[in-house]
This record gives sequence, structure tokens and C-alpha cells, in this order.
Amino acid sequence: MFKLTDMKKNVLWMMAAILVYGLTAGALMACGDDKDESMAQDKMEALSHVLVSEDVLKVADITVHYLDAKGQEATERMTTTEWKKQWTTTTLPARIGVWAQLTPKPELTKENYQLKVVASAGYLFHSAKGGEWVNGWTSVADPYADPERVAAAEVPGWCSKSTAVGCEVDAKGTGKSVKVNFGGNDGDQKPVYNEFCIWFLSIFGLGEDYCE
Repeated sequence: MFKLTDMKKNVLWMMAAILVYGLTAGALMACGDDKDESMAQDKMEALSHVLVSEDVLKVADITVHYLDAKGQEATERMTTTEWKKQWTTTTLPARIGVWAQLTPKPELTKENYQLKVVASAGYLFHSAKGGEWVNGWTSVADPYADPERVAAAEVPGWCSKSTAVGCEVDAKGTGKSVKVNFGGNDGDQKPVYNEFCIWFLSIFGLGEDYCE
């Protein structure tokens, strides 16, 4: 049989144990929270994109050269009118680049073709400190422009003008156009301004609210 004094001692020991457990659990939770905060990193989502008219698929075989998440060149065959590659990284600076290599087909059945290629490289950057996404991109053509009428005899020359585009993003999320050499054309790149912002961000699935 427990004495009253023994019961008091047991109750005190139980209360002390509960208090120590509570303090330990609280300390572990706090450490976990600190760890999550320290693990937060700046993030960039990259996009390489190629858009062509239907006739381009009729006159040329298309090989897309692009830079992957490790900055290495990779290639894919393009068999539809739109191609895109997206990847995310927390390692900055980073480069994004793309080139649509057009190899003319040997036999063309029409006298003229409606041809258009729009290659774009861009990104979304989000700081670990919060705030709105920052975006930037570069391209060599107007995505809203009509295709160009090209005679069959001029198709090989037109295909040879397909130009590589690229951009580099620094650790602060600031981007600039750069030339990326895929062993093909690396001609003049034309920065795309705000009038194409809605079109570009729609590829990411974002609305016009993200455009200034």
C-alpha cells in the first residue's frame, strides 16, 4: 500500500517527466523549423521552346538542340508544330539555349510553302525570400507574325537561316541574351519585349497578371 507521501513523490516525478518531454519535443520542433528555413533556396524554371508552321514539317526534318539542366547539349526529333523542354534548378548562374536544325527534304511537291520558325529561350526566377516571379526571355521571331511565302527552290537557303538562341541567368535572377554554339547558326538574337509577354508566359501556364 502506498503512503500519501509516496503518492505525492510519484505525482511530482510524473509531472517532471511530462515537463521534460514537452520541452524536448518543443526543442525538436523548433530545430525542424529552423532547418526548413535554412533549406529554402532561390529557384529558376527554364524553358526552351520551338514553334513552326505546318509547312515546315513538310519541307524539312527537324532536330532540336538544347541545353539540359546540367548545361549539357541534348537533341530531340521534332515531329509536331510545337516543341518545348522545361527544367528547374537551384544552381545559378545557368544557361538556357535552343536551336532548331532544319534539314531540307529531297523532294518537294508544291511550288510554294508558308514557312515560319520561332525559337525562344527564357526563364522564371523566384527568390527564397519571397516576392513575385521574375521572368525574361529571348527569341529571333515574332510569334504573332504570319508565315513567310517561300518558293520550293529557295527552301534549302531558308532552312539554313534557322538561328540558335540563348540566355544566361545570374545568381540574382537577372538574365541576358548569350550566343550558344550548337555547331550551327548563332546569328543575331532579337530580344522580345513586353508585347509578347502574355504569349511567352502562357507557355508556362501563367496569365497576363504576371506581365508588368
